[in-house]
Amino acid sequence: MDIPSRTGSTSRAHRLGRRELLRLSALAPLAPALISCSAPADENPDLLLSLADNAGSDAELARATADKHPELAERAGTIAEVRSEHAKNLRREITRLTGERTTTRESRSATPEVTDDPGEAAEKLRAALESAQRRTAETVPRVSGYRAGLVGSISAACASLLEVVR
Repeated sequence: MDIPSRTGSTSRAHRLGRRELLRLSALAPLAPALISCSAPADENPDLLLSLADNAGSDAELARATADKHPELAERAGTIAEVRSEHAKNLRREITRLTGERTTTRESRSATPEVTDDPGEAAEKLRAALESAQRRTAETVPRVSGYRAGLVGSISAACASLLEVVR
């Protein structure tokens, strides 16, 4: 990822490597704490429900990919772990808002189908992460306070995970 230099500067753009990007993404969980002091919160948990369901689906897909493709196991395992954590944090916030324990809206008893081709399996993970990043980025302006920080952090993490699966 190229970071452009300042306008009018004669220095060259800095190229971020995977490690630097992952280090920067480690700071994303701090965003909710910094943003939590903003405007009053939107108390509607519906926006978070679909994001939590999506994160859970992505985690299941990544686990199934890791099981079927040993060459993708490490990267897919990382994605599964992070997306599971996203689902857990979203459900925790939904529970805080509603006072009720949340469950997935859809019953997911079947394991996601993973293709035999590792390239196609990796592409399916990329597509899922791109979709998750886009959906969370679109949701950020629709929520406020802590939820905006939480969803923004998840969006940034999905963007970082895209670099892991490339």
